[in-house]
Amino acid sequence: VEIYDVFSKGQKSDGGKFWLSEYLNLGGSVINGLPSKNKLSDETDVLVDAIFGTGFSGNVPAEIIELSRHINTLSKLCVIAVDIPLGVSADDGAVEDFALRADLTVSLSFPKVAMFSYPAKGYVGEVAVDDIGLDIDIICKNFEFKNHFVDFNLAKELLPKREDNTNKGSFGKALLIVGSKEYMGAAFLALETALRGGTGYVTYLGEDDLCNHLLLRFPEAIYKRTSLSNVEAVISASEKQSAILVGSGSGCSIEVFEVIKAVLETPGAPIVIDADGINSIARFGSRELLKQAQREVILTPHPLEFSRLSGVSVDEIGAKRYSVAKSFAKEYGCVILLKGAATVITDGEETYINGAGSSALAKAGSGDVLSGLLVSILSYNKDALKSAALAAYIHARVGDVLSNEYSSYGVTPSDIPK
Repeated sequence: VEIYDVFSKGQKSDGGKFWLSEYLNLGGSVINGLPSKNKLSDETDVLVDAIFGTGFSGNVPAEIIELSRHINTLSKLCVIAVDIPLGVSADDGAVEDFALRADLTVSLSFPKVAMFSYPAKGYVGEVAVDDIGLDIDIICKNFEFKNHFVDFNLAKELLPKREDNTNKGSFGKALLIVGSKEYMGAAFLALETALRGGTGYVTYLGEDDLCNHLLLRFPEAIYKRTSLSNVEAVISASEKQSAILVGSGSGCSIEVFEVIKAVLETPGAPIVIDADGINSIARFGSRELLKQAQREVILTPHPLEFSRLSGVSVDEIGAKRYSVAKSFAKEYGCVILLKGAATVITDGEETYINGAGSSALAKAGSGDVLSGLLVSILSYNKDALKSAALAAYIHARVGDVLSNEYSSYGVTPSDIPK
């Protein structure tokens, strides 16, 4: 083992000085400066990156940037990062263009947000957590944790227990205003998933023709036949509902925007705004509308839809998914479910990062299924943030399970509700 003090400055803290002294007393040695490229290429099997910690800020010296880029070219070299790899932000998952790609990251005390959020997730490799001798139970009792990784166990906690001594009125009412002549499939996907998501009543609002088609397939739903241009009828139908979904496959139009605007201006049940609902706000209105909402709002955009609404570029959203979603949710007083690998769900204060999912969901229609599931869960779970986190996990987990049967290539969105 050879240790390099890349800045030739020893240790600053008393703890660092003590352990360096112990190491030297045991016969260890420290080499000042950086290892040569030949040393890494020809004589090194494992490299441990302990240059900077999670609290690093400022500029990385040019010679270290150059070394990191060289290390990334050495495919046979095993790289282990302490706490977080060089060039990766532990707080929001952003990465520098020279970021070190680790095979293993040993996270101290607790995992960091970056380890589950892209693009950083692609740089940390496998993750191991070392408590470094600290009592985790004491830490948990004295600190409030606002970032959560959604796995099977947490999802199980988030799912409300379903008692037998209940009836359809016990599980809420979901109203779906989705689909259009051009995107009829979106209505089918969202409606079937809502029916299977656990809500007591599902009502569909739309044009006669679409209602007739849906009725033949889903007799369990209630149908309100009206045009979106009849805003008063839409508001009337939304009364006494437990949760509302607007926008999946509805088409981007002034009519959709006017419906959303009217619903937001009227006190009532929480509303999930998906796809063309988000696009319609961005095109015909303003995101400022969200600040005056008289009900809870959940937005479920993919990166391009979020870019249209927020004004943030798709590239920046991709680079800083966690921080961009959190900032928007806090400013506009809503819950954001930002779709994509490691979906981020946040209200600006508390954040969930989805731990399931694969490319099996990267198909048109998957979002319609997710929105149908979300409005169904929201109708009886009440908590908007937790409902969104739970829906995202179940949706993704089902995709993972189906991949075992059909492969990630073969899964279709219509497989998921079943």
